[in-house]
Amino acid sequence: MILGKGTNLLVKDKGFRGWVVCLTQGLKKVRQEGDVVEADSGLPLQRLVQFAIQRGLTGLEPFFGIPGTVGGGLAMNAGAWGVEIKDVLLSMTLMKGNGEVMERSRQRLKFSYRRLDLPASWVILKGRFQLRKGKKEEILEKVRSYSEMRKRTQPLDAPSAGSIFKNPKEGPAGKWIEEAGLKGFRMGQAMISERHANFIVNLGKATAEEVIHLMEMVEKKIHEEKGISLEREVRVVGE
Repeated sequence: MILGKGTNLLVKDKGFRGWVVCLTQGLKKVRQEGDVVEADSGLPLQRLVQFAIQRGLTGLEPFFGIPGTVGGGLAMNAGAWGVEIKDVLLSMTLMKGNGEVMERSRQRLKFSYRRLDLPASWVILKGRFQLRKGKKEEILEKVRSYSEMRKRTQPLDAPSAGSIFKNPKEGPAGKWIEEAGLKGFRMGQAMISERHANFIVNLGKATAEEVIHLMEMVEKKIHEEKGISLEREVRVVGE
């Protein structure tokens, strides 16, 4: 299993049987060529955003506050405030299962909502992003605005794996969960956040089993009451 920072990952209580390759241990370089920034897949997304801000480059501000890596962001086509990471991507360097390294342009990659369609054995090595020159003060103001919105709407003060479910075509997942009266509902030490219903927070010693049971209960209730099938954004692995 290829791992970034694991911020959108739930590992079952008995762990993962197999090799885990963590890209954050080595692939952390970032470099600039004019308005193009190239970043290794193990680089924290926050470092990439900060790198662009320091150089007066705009385009990455919506990703400020997303806690994963560049590779993780590309693998799940991370997005916020109506912008997806594919929107600023020029190309990606990949390694096939046989070790062959190649570069693919954005046009040759299959992105969809919170997803990049790649063979499971392929590894994302780095991404090249097309940014634009901007005024540093305006870029910083955008970042401050997005940061304030996150603080107001998301439970940043408690451990979580981020948004649990993808937003269905019927509307935001959090809206349906809240309408079902599930805000604050608990299973053991796992609780649906009272601030944002699409987050499950760990109150201290939650087990993966408690989180999974809570997810399953939400899926069942929303399907029964609203006729909506929620798809998980958090990846569950292990045994």
